[in-house]
Parts: sequence; structure tokens; C-alpha cells
Amino acid sequence: MAGVDTGPLDGLTVVEITSIYSGPYAGMMLAELGADVVKVEAPDQPDPVRAGLGSDPDSVNSVFYALNRGKRFASIDASTQRGRELLFELVAGADVFLHNMRAGKAANLGLRYDDLSARNPGLIDVAINGLGSEGPEAEQPVFDYVIQAKTGMVDYQRDMNGNGDLMRQLIVDKTSANAAVQAVLAALYSRERTGRGQQVEVPMIAVGLHLAWTDAFAVGLAELDPMIPWESAPPHLKSAPGSFLVVLQTSDGEIATGILVPPWEGLCLALDRAEWVVDERWADAMGRILHFPELLDAVRTEVVKYTTEEILARFAAHDFAAGAVTLREDVLDDPTVQHLGLISETDASEGLGRVRQPAAMWNFSETGAVRTTHIGATGRDTREVLARHGLTVDEIDTLIADGVAKTPGDK
Repeated sequence: MAGVDTGPLDGLTVVEITSIYSGPYAGMMLAELGADVVKVEAPDQPDPVRAGLGSDPDSVNSVFYALNRGKRFASIDASTQRGRELLFELVAGADVFLHNMRAGKAANLGLRYDDLSARNPGLIDVAINGLGSEGPEAEQPVFDYVIQAKTGMVDYQRDMNGNGDLMRQLIVDKTSANAAVQAVLAALYSRERTGRGQQVEVPMIAVGLHLAWTDAFAVGLAELDPMIPWESAPPHLKSAPGSFLVVLQTSDGEIATGILVPPWEGLCLALDRAEWVVDERWADAMGRILHFPELLDAVRTEVVKYTTEEILARFAAHDFAAGAVTLREDVLDDPTVQHLGLISETDASEGLGRVRQPAAMWNFSETGAVRTTHIGATGRDTREVLARHGLTVDEIDTLIADGVAKTPGDK
């Protein structure tokens, strides 16, 4: 379905006021699903990701491209009365208003849901925030790493020396973006039945807790009367099931696998250690859990005897799952990635030249998904956005002359 021009959300209009990761990523996915997404930025404070490691706040780079491709870009100064009115009109005329501003910021811009809904009862207002719209910490500045720390993820990532660590991806931002997209789709379905939109809040702390729960809290904390009390559980059990997922050295590389993932006999036979099947330490699942450190040491000793290709072939022969650790630069040549056409090269314009991008995550049998490529400097599409909203050329010229709106090159 690569290269299609429309998707299942064709005809849907999204106005977003977003920055950094979570909001922009959500908007980009909606664009991949076919929505017409307009990103509105302030002339003097556009999305800071634009500058990247450079000094031009209005430019684009590969990270900004990855988060914002497929959108149109308008620049409006909401510190002016006319700018606030214009912004309100744009948002009220949309199907979806997406934002990830700090709690209360949208209202301060005059974008209160009650007022917007009175103008457009079908509007779906989706707010991604850090710690909720109200509460003891609602106004604190929050980034992904704050939520990782606050929801136990850093504690869960402790190494064998007891040092806490962050996941080296903005996992909460990305998951919050996916949660926002899910919310949009659910609210659209509800609107089809009721005719009304609604306000949706996606607190990152709720997303982080939801994300961490099945791993970081499942053992010992989810059960109010666990078989092994949390206080007396060994470190590897407190970090289960993640501690059972390991990277092992081979004679020429690394593999990733799950030692306790079935079939247990498959692991034993693949390593020519059939006697482990009846070893009293490991004969049953609980024994393997309680004696996991010894088991892991034994598996490491065996795996390193083989090349990566050899051990993966042995595991595959016994239906035991494992994968070679692939360098990032080699992922592009992965046979499955190549076969499914998951990476493409695109002329991104705006000085970026050719840029790689991943395909959309969905394969629709009827509508397809959009291969998004459009990108632009701050305000690149301001004239087009305002013209589509019904403003005349003279009105747009006046707004730009007055500094209410901005196009590239305007100071």
C-alpha cells in the first residue's frame, strides 16, 4: 500500500499545537492515517526540536522530519488579540484539536473546551499532559524521563550493581502519542453514534504506569498477598520478568533471548544439555525462577561456544526464540525490513535533501496508509491554511504585515 494518497481518516481535519515528541508524534501518525494535519506554531517560539543541534529555530532536521512529516505548518501569534481570535477560529473549525501544552496553557490561549464545543459540538479535544490537568503537581514541568523516574521504570531498570537507569528511548512520549491516537479513533467512533465530540485527557503519568504495570509491578506488587513477599524477594525476582530477558555473547556477536520462555526442553536440547531437563534445580518452572542466576550462568557458558549463526540455527531447530543483535546501521538491510518495504528514501526539501523514513505501521486492505513526506519551515503553509479557512489574499497580507501571522522569511 506504499505511496497511496489517502487513508482511512481522509477528510478529517486536525489542528495541533504541539512540541517536542508526544504531541508531534501523535499528529504524524494521524497524518499517516490520512488526516489533514495543521501544526500551528508561535512565530517567536516554534517547536524547539526544529533547531536540533543547530541555531536556526525555524529550520528542519531529521528528528523534526520524523516527528512532523505529512503536516502543514502555520505560524500565528496568539499573544495578539487578532491572533487569538484566528487561532480559536482554526481550532473550532477542525474535527480534532491535539495539544501537549502544560496544564492550563490552552485555556490561557483562549482555547477552552466549553467555548470551542459551543462553536463546534463535534470537536474532539485531546490533551496530552504530564501529571494531569489538576492536582498537587499539575503545573510542574515534565519530560519523558520524569515519568520514567516517577512510575518505577528507573527502579525496574536497575543493573546487577543496583544502579537505576533510564530506558534509552523516549518510551513514555511515544506511548502517550499512541494513546492519544487511540483516543482520537475511539472518540470519532463515539461521535459517529452520538453526533458529539468530547474532551480527552492523556496524562503521561497514567500512560507510564499503564505501560510499566505488567512488568515492573506484576511480580510482588500487583498481588496483595504474593506467594513470595516483596521484602524478601531476591533482586532477579523483583525485576522479573524483564530480568529473564537477556543479551548473550556468542563467539562472534550477541543474541537476545528469554531464558524462561517455553519450550524449556528446546533450550536444553539446542545446547546439547538434555540433563538440564531433569536437573532438580530447574526441572519445574518455579525452580528455574528461584535458581535463575545459576541457570543464566550455565546458559552463558554454553552459548558462547557457538557463532551467532550456529546458535540461532540450533534454537530454531527446537522452536526456541532468539534473535541476533543488529547494529542500527544494519537494520536497513534486514531481509524482512527489505521484503516488507519498511524503509524508503524521500526528497524532504527545506535543505534536508534525501531522508530515510519508516513506513506506516498499518496495512489496510482497502484504504491503505499515507506515505507522508511533506515538511516545512515555520509558517511554510500559513497562506494556504488561512485561505482554506476562508480568508482573502488581502486579509492574509494584512495579518502578515501586522505580525499576526508569519511565513518563511518574515521577521
